Amino acid sequence: MKKYLIILPLFVATVFLSCSDQLDRLPVDSLVEETAYNTVEDLQFGLNGVIGSLSYNYIIGFNSIFTDNTRLGVDNGGQDIGFNQQILNADTGGFSFGGGTLWNGRYAMINDMNRLLTASSSISPDPADVDTYNNILAQTYAFRALAHYELLLYYGFDMTDDSALGVPYVDYVSADATPGRNTVGEVLTGIQSDLDEALALFPAGTTDINFATPDFVTFLRARIALETGDNTGAIAYSNSLIADYPLASFSQYFAMFNEDADKTEVVFNFDNVQDFDYGINFFWNFSGQGPKFEISRELFDLYTDDDIRKTVVLDDAGDDASDLLVVGKYPINSNTLAINDFKAMRISEIYLIRAEAYAKSTQFDLAAADVLAVQTARHISTPDAVEYNSLLEAIEGIIAERRLELAFEGHRYTDIKRVRSITGDGIERLEDLGDCGGSVPCSLPSTSPKFILPIPSGEINGNTVIAEQQAPGY
Repeated sequence: MKKYLIILPLFVATVFLSCSDQLDRLPVDSLVEETAYNTVEDLQFGLNGVIGSLSYNYIIGFNSIFTDNTRLGVDNGGQDIGFNQQILNADTGGFSFGGGTLWNGRYAMINDMNRLLTASSSISPDPADVDTYNNILAQTYAFRALAHYELLLYYGFDMTDDSALGVPYVDYVSADATPGRNTVGEVLTGIQSDLDEALALFPAGTTDINFATPDFVTFLRARIALETGDNTGAIAYSNSLIADYPLASFSQYFAMFNEDADKTEVVFNFDNVQDFDYGINFFWNFSGQGPKFEISRELFDLYTDDDIRKTVVLDDAGDDASDLLVVGKYPINSNTLAINDFKAMRISEIYLIRAEAYAKSTQFDLAAADVLAVQTARHISTPDAVEYNSLLEAIEGIIAERRLELAFEGHRYTDIKRVRSITGDGIERLEDLGDCGGSVPCSLPSTSPKFILPIPSGEINGNTVIAEQQAPGY
């Protein structure tokens, strides 16, 4: 049963749908959370609303259109073409889809979570409600950590340098605060503290993948470890998860995406519902399936015919022979709205996190084994042996496999960004395959300032502290 489509009382809905007032500094009633939340049930409604606002639309769309995973579609009439042209608009914090931005969306979510936590301190649950109350707090801490991590990943200066400028870490409610950037180390400390709080509060048996769980925490910590260069930690967290989750079989993988039916390898599932306007398919396609953006020819040709991912990634409306490569990973379904759940954390990603951490630790045989495990699960025939003899060879192979496995799942831009110091590569599109040319650039160098997103101009204009800390090049 879908869990987030809730008709809320007006006073609660107002809290959920309000802008991030501690960042936008809009007038607010400082007692609003105290009047909105009086019971554990109120807190549960609030939590459901917050999780429902966790849109991945910005991340999925940007990672595919800005990079080399898509090309201009035959039916594009100018929609979102600026992202394909790699134009980052400081007015919107780099990119915007459907009027929403990653910066504003995540900080609005953080604000709502801070209000929940503030209100919870004045509520004393009945003994029968203690587990529910603790779980609400655990969820809130876990998702606040996730939101700060995603902001740091896109807007922070350098995830591997604790002293580099990060993003504002906001764990309070204020109508007039003007937060500046915390350092990367300070933000990571806040994130890890929130994850510790979540682990301490989860009731026994918290396993619903549509919400945060202890495994959600471990998964996020594996991602953080990889991004920060903690290879030992990335391996340890990955080992813990791989022990408990199998890779989806050939048929299970197909059902997971084409039928939105199988969750065998899913650790966290964003349970999408109607009326939130989160139809992922429509980033690339019009409702009649005419493509605004298509799969890049380079990406499509990397899939072999016996790879189930090739069947999943190309929509039935597409045709390889006529070079119409319609994105089909989130297909139109019976409701015609493409309301597919987003599998935000999958165990195959963990295999590839561990492979990258092994490679960076010069354990090339183990790295190759993890890549081969993913390939074996996705191919009908037995894949060729995988062998790496250098760091560059291993990283190029692992990132290539991540491109195939995680296509249109919001990773390509950050993958290129993370390893560009090793590969020397930025974003490369192939003109001879029709993936670029004219107004669509074929290359973004690895040294480009566009690998750090700009703070939105509205924030810069209203916050004199952070105005001095804009990303380079904007």
